[in-house]
Amino acid sequence: MLTAVIATLVSCKKFLNIVPVDNLSGNNFWQTKADVEGFTNGLYSTFRAKVGQGSCFAEVPDMRCAPLVNVSAGSFLPLLTANNLKALQANSAWTSTFVLQTNTRWKEFFDVVAAANILYAKIDEVPAGALSESERRQYKAEAVFMRNISYFMMVRLFGDVPYYTKPFSEDKLPRTPMVTVLKNCIADMQEVKNDLPWTYSDPSKVGVRAMRGSAIALLMHMNMWAAGFDPADANKAGYYDAVINLGKELETSTDYRLLPYDNDQYKLIFKGRTKESLFEVFQNSNNGEKLSALSNLGYLLSHYPLKGTVNTTASLAYYEKEWMDKVYSDGTPDGRKDAWFENRTSNSGNYQFKKFANVYADGLNILNDDDIIIFRLSDAYLLAAEANADRDADAEAKRYLNLVRARAGAAAINSTGDVLKDDIYYERVRELMGEGHYYYDLVRTKRVTDSKYCKYPISVTDFNAGAWTWPIDASALTNNPNMTLNNFWR
Repeated sequence: MLTAVIATLVSCKKFLNIVPVDNLSGNNFWQTKADVEGFTNGLYSTFRAKVGQGSCFAEVPDMRCAPLVNVSAGSFLPLLTANNLKALQANSAWTSTFVLQTNTRWKEFFDVVAAANILYAKIDEVPAGALSESERRQYKAEAVFMRNISYFMMVRLFGDVPYYTKPFSEDKLPRTPMVTVLKNCIADMQEVKNDLPWTYSDPSKVGVRAMRGSAIALLMHMNMWAAGFDPADANKAGYYDAVINLGKELETSTDYRLLPYDNDQYKLIFKGRTKESLFEVFQNSNNGEKLSALSNLGYLLSHYPLKGTVNTTASLAYYEKEWMDKVYSDGTPDGRKDAWFENRTSNSGNYQFKKFANVYADGLNILNDDDIIIFRLSDAYLLAAEANADRDADAEAKRYLNLVRARAGAAAINSTGDVLKDDIYYERVRELMGEGHYYYDLVRTKRVTDSKYCKYPISVTDFNAGAWTWPIDASALTNNPNMTLNNFWR
């Protein structure tokens, strides 16, 4: 297990100095800051490979149970939008082209967890003169962040997952209840978040290495997910209050701000490494550091000149007109509506989603050059709005909501109560479309069971039986008699 993890880390040529595998856990390694920096960069590289390479991982949350209509994406899309994962497993996209099967494998995330556990343990063995005390604490905090974001990704995919923090572990672990995993991660992250810098003086690290804002955003998401699934209703107020306090803390920093959307300046946000970014997975075509074309929803919802060649005249899919009218009403000012769409109500391949508009040419072919934005400031503000609304602090909820709307040139919202909660939900749909939040917001709020919000709702019975999760690949059972799978999809 360890050898596989380390081999993965040292294979990332853009980030690591290559050293013999046998030295990484021995006395010849962990001697200098360069050793620590290289190993830490390997954590991010392994995470990047999972999230940004191949399997539609980053765009699947915007396709599942979504009101998308297939033009020529393939027969897999209607199955995924209808949440028919049983039939999807027999589709060719399961193992080729889109390789959706990789969404069922948690190994790569556990590679990050294993390496993070090693980093956290080994950092204290680095000689005192090689690292300052603040640097030592920061690296440990980065290890905790990468471990916890990997657990958070897995919880959203699979529900219960094995949880451990011990380095070099070979224990045959069962799955730990999801809420327990979240509580452990929350406590873990809260303890070290202040050891992370608010930002970096090196612009190449902004957003792509963990910052305090990254930790705050992760904590906000984990608390909101726990609030949605903790069976003890009495605990919900504590989760919401935590998110409210984290939102206030985030606002104390001058290192983050909402950037303007007008005059195509929104493109800067999705190219990445801006003051709005809290955490992202980068790509840079100029350096040859390219993500898979399938890692961006624009692959389905755009055409030339944002994708393909001059012959690519139609998008592979589109959002249906009825839903687009519900989310972006005609006659209601909203800068996003005008900037991000062409033919948004056409119900045809003429539909063009322009949110991710940074591109590069590979010969005659146009490919996307945007980062994968995992957390950004507007996302955090809307979580703070949601938590405040859930605590009946409507005035504060509207303040956060209208910060996001004002940036988009949209009118302020003055609703209250349940209507305000719906307004905040739909603002997340509008603002974060294509950024991997749609399905997870439906799931954690249980709106996925309600046809008012979900085109293809999951029944309450099926939801409780695990229909919201992904199947777990049977490889998880290998040499582990304590492991179980998600039986709903078997």
